[in-house]
Amino acid sequence: MDASSVPFEIKEEDEEVTKDISLAADISVSTSDAVAKDSLRENLMPAEDDDDPIVTSFPIYLSSRLASNLHIFQYPVRPNTRPYTGSRGEPVLDLRTKPQSGLIQVDVPINTTQFYDHEKGEKWGAVDRQTLGGVTTTSDGYMIGIFKNGELHLTPVKGTCQLRPSFTYVDKDAQTEKEIARSVKQDPTKPTEIRAVQMTVKSSDDSAPRYSGALAARKRAEDEEYVEMRWYDKDTEDAWYLADQLLSASREPLIPATTKDEYIDLIRDKI
Repeated sequence: MDASSVPFEIKEEDEEVTKDISLAADISVSTSDAVAKDSLRENLMPAEDDDDPIVTSFPIYLSSRLASNLHIFQYPVRPNTRPYTGSRGEPVLDLRTKPQSGLIQVDVPINTTQFYDHEKGEKWGAVDRQTLGGVTTTSDGYMIGIFKNGELHLTPVKGTCQLRPSFTYVDKDAQTEKEIARSVKQDPTKPTEIRAVQMTVKSSDDSAPRYSGALAARKRAEDEEYVEMRWYDKDTEDAWYLADQLLSASREPLIPATTKDEYIDLIRDKI
C-alpha cells in the first residue's frame, strides 16, 4: 500500500464548539434531550486545568516511492548553521559510494584563505578539498516528513550515515615514508644468506588467504570499487523534483494496528 491516512481527534477550549469534538466516532445526540447533551459535553470537553490541549489535527499519509533509496547524512563535526550548500559557497563537490560495503565519501571545498598550510596541501594532494567518509547503518523507525496543504507525508528512511573528515591521504603519505625508511636501512653490501627452502604443494582451495569477521568485511570493502554518484544541491530544480517524490501518490486510509493505549505503552517502553 503506497499511501495511508489516520484521523486525529480535535479538542477545543471554546464551549461554543461541540460538533467537532470527535472525528473518530459517530456520535448522535438528540437535540431534544438537553440533559444528555450537557452530559456529553462534560465528558468530551477537556478539563479547564488541561495544560496540554489538542489544538489541531491533520491527516497522515505514508509514501514509499523513495523508501528504498532514502538516507540521512549527518555531519557530527559541522554545526547545522553551516550546511554544505551552493548558496553558502560550500557545495558538495563529489559523491561516491560502495553499495555492498555501505561506505560513503563526499568531497567538500576547503577554505584556503585562512588556517591553511599550502605546502602540506600540495604534498598530500588535498589542495582545495576535503573528504568526509562514513558507513551507512540501517535505521529503525526513522522517517522523513513533509507538510503540504495541511497534510503530513511520511517516508521511511533506509539508513543513516555520519560523515567525518577522512585523512586517507595522510595515511598514504605516512606509509610511503615508512617504506622509504625501510629500504634505506637495508645494506646492499651485506651478502645474502643462503638458506635451504622446502617446497610444498597446495591445492587451489588453499592458495588464497582466508579471512573472517572484521578482517573479511574490511577485505571486501577494500576490493569493492567506488561508484560515482550525482549530488543535487538543495536549491536546484532537480532537488525540488525529488522532494515532490516524498509526497504520497494516493489517499488510502491507514488502519491502526494498535489501540491508543497500546501505542502509548510502546512509546513508554522505548524511553
